Amino acid sequence: MKFPCRTSHVPHLSFLWIALASIVLPGQSQGTGCHPDPGKLGKAKLHYEKALSAYQNGQDEQAWKFLRIAEKTEACFADIHMLKAVLFEENKQADSAIASYRKAFSIDPEVFPSAYYDLGVLEYSTGQYEEAEKSFNLLLSHPGVSEKRKEQARMAQLRNREALALTREEIDFQPKNQGPAINTAEDEYHPSVSLDGNTLIFTRRYRKEEPVPHPEEDFFYSVRDSSGNWQPARLFPEPVNSPENEGALSISPDGRYLFFAGCNRDDGWGSCDLYAAVRKGGTWSLPFNLGETVNSIYWESQPCMSSDGKTLYFASNRPGGQGGSDLWKTELSESGTWSSPVNLGPRINTPGDENSPFLHPDGKTLYFASNGHPGLGGRDLFVCRMDENGQWGVPQNLGFPINTFGDEATLSVNAQGDTAYFSSDNLGGFGKRDIYAFALHEKARPATVSFMEGHVTDFKKRKPVPARFELISLETGLVRIESSASTEDGRFLVCLPTDEEFALNISAPGYLFYSEHIALDSRFKQEPMRKEIRLHPIESGASVILENIFYAVEQYRLEEKSIAELDKVYRFLLQHPSVRIEVGGHTDDSGPAAFNKELSQKRAQAVADYLIGRGIEASRIEAKGYGFDHPIGDNRTEEGRTKNRRTELKIL
Repeated sequence: MKFPCRTSHVPHLSFLWIALASIVLPGQSQGTGCHPDPGKLGKAKLHYEKALSAYQNGQDEQAWKFLRIAEKTEACFADIHMLKAVLFEENKQADSAIASYRKAFSIDPEVFPSAYYDLGVLEYSTGQYEEAEKSFNLLLSHPGVSEKRKEQARMAQLRNREALALTREEIDFQPKNQGPAINTAEDEYHPSVSLDGNTLIFTRRYRKEEPVPHPEEDFFYSVRDSSGNWQPARLFPEPVNSPENEGALSISPDGRYLFFAGCNRDDGWGSCDLYAAVRKGGTWSLPFNLGETVNSIYWESQPCMSSDGKTLYFASNRPGGQGGSDLWKTELSESGTWSSPVNLGPRINTPGDENSPFLHPDGKTLYFASNGHPGLGGRDLFVCRMDENGQWGVPQNLGFPINTFGDEATLSVNAQGDTAYFSSDNLGGFGKRDIYAFALHEKARPATVSFMEGHVTDFKKRKPVPARFELISLETGLVRIESSASTEDGRFLVCLPTDEEFALNISAPGYLFYSEHIALDSRFKQEPMRKEIRLHPIESGASVILENIFYAVEQYRLEEKSIAELDKVYRFLLQHPSVRIEVGGHTDDSGPAAFNKELSQKRAQAVADYLIGRGIEASRIEAKGYGFDHPIGDNRTEEGRTKNRRTELKIL
C-alpha cells in the first residue's frame, strides 16, 4: 500500500514514500541478528505509524516523539531507522542519516532496497567512497529495484569512482596558515596577492558595533615587512569600504583599478552587482556600478580582471548559461565601454554551479570552483588552460587533498605560479575561515610571469609623464597588455608573460615614443625589471632606437615580426603630420666597411619604403646608412655587437 508523500524538504529521496506500513512482522530480521520481540513489535508498529503520519503532515517534532517511543519499545525494527534516516537527511545531518540507514539495513537488508541509492549518495558526499561503492553495488544487483533508479545509481557510481581515483593519486599538500596578522576568530576569505607578492588583499566578515551591532563584510590588506612577514592587516581605505557589505575584491595587475561585488544597493540592477573604482595618486574614487550592460536583474559577483586590462571574468546565474551559476566574461573597448557578457561555454560551465574565477596573470590559466565537473563531492577547485586559438581546454581537478568532500570555494595563485592562496574552516586555525598558502603542484601551475616597474619622466624637466604602455606580441602583432603610468608620479607596473617575445612601446602626447624588446623564457625568476624611462619631447635631434626591427642575417629584408614596431612608427607619423624623420641604419664592425655601409643603407631604406608604402609622404623620411661609424657598444663582445646592430629614428 502507498501513502501520500511529503516532498517539501528533500525531493530527491528515493522513497518519499512507499509506505513502510507493509511491514514484515516476525521473521523480518535477516541482518546482523537483531531479532524483534513479537510481543513488542505490534506496539512499536503502532507508534511508528503515528510517526510516519506526523512526518507526512510536516510535523517533524511529533514524528520524532513517536519514533523515540517506538524505538524504546522495540529497537530491532528496520522501518524506525529508515524514517530516522530520512529526517536526519532532510535536516542535513549526514553522519546521523548514514548511521540510521546502516542500522536499518543491518536489521533487514530487504527493508527498502532503493534506499541503498540514498545511502550511497550520502557516503559519497561525506568522502566515504569505498562504502558508497558497496551501497551502489547492492542496489544495482537487486532484482526488485526499478531500472530508472538503477540508472541514477550508475551515474552516481561513476562520479564516486572518479572521486576514488583522485584519492588514490594523493598529491603533496601542506597548507600554511598565514598567521595572526591576517587571520582572526572571524571569517577571512577570498584572498588575492599582488604581482610582486608583497601585498595580500582579502575579505573579512566580522561584527561591527557602530552605529548598532551588526555583521559587516569589508576589505583588508596586509604588506610584507623586510623579513617577508605579513604586517597586521589594515582596513582598506574609504570610499571602497562603506557601511554596506563589499565582497570578492579584484585589483588590476597595475594596481589602478579594482572591481568588487555589492549587493542590494540603491543603484543596483539585481541582487548583487559588479562595481569598480579607480585609484588616483594615493586615493580611490567613489565606487561606481558597471551598468546594465554588465549587470542584470540576477546575481553577478566574484569579478576577476585579466592582466591585459581588457577582460573581466565573473560569476552569474543569469539566463542563457549552462545551469545554475556560470562563468561569464565582458570585454572593455578602447572607448571605455563594456561589451555584452559572453558565457564561457559548456567546456567550463555545467548544469551545476561554477564560481570564483581567477585568471592568472599569464592570461591563459583559469582556476575556478565547480560542483558540476567530476570531483570529490561539494564544490571542487579546477584549472583550465586556453590554447593558442583562444579556446578553453578540459578542466582538470586540482586533486586530493586540496579538494575534499566539502566545499572548496576560492583560489588565487601568485605571479610566479608556485604558491596558491585559499581559505578554509576545516584546518584548525584561529577561528572560522582562515587564509592559507601552499606550494602548488607542477601539473596545476600556470606559466611564470614577471613584471616591470619604475617611473616615466620628461627627459629634460624630469617631471612625471602619464605615458601609455603597450606590450605587443611579435608573433601575432596583437596588443597583449596595456596600461598607463600614474598621472601624479609617473609610476608604472606592467605584467610580463614569459615564453614569448614582445615589443614594449611607451608613448605620450608631445613625446617621441620609447621602444624595447622583451623576451623572457620559463626559466626567468620573479625578479622585477626596474626601469627609469625618460621620454624625449618631440623636437629636432630627439631619437629612439627601434629595438623591434629585425632583418635576416647580413640581409636587408624585414622579418615579419618587425611589423608591430613599423606600425607604431606609422601611427606616430600620422599623429604628428609636421614631423620629418631620419631612419638610420647601423652595423657592428664585422666585415668590410663598404659592405656594412651598403647593408645599413639598404636596411634603413627598407624601413622607409614600408612607411611610404603605407601612405607616408616620401619627403618626410630620410634613410641613411652609417655602417659601423657610430658604435654604442663594445665591438669586442657579442653583447656590444648586438647593441651596435640597430635601427634608429631621429626627428629632423
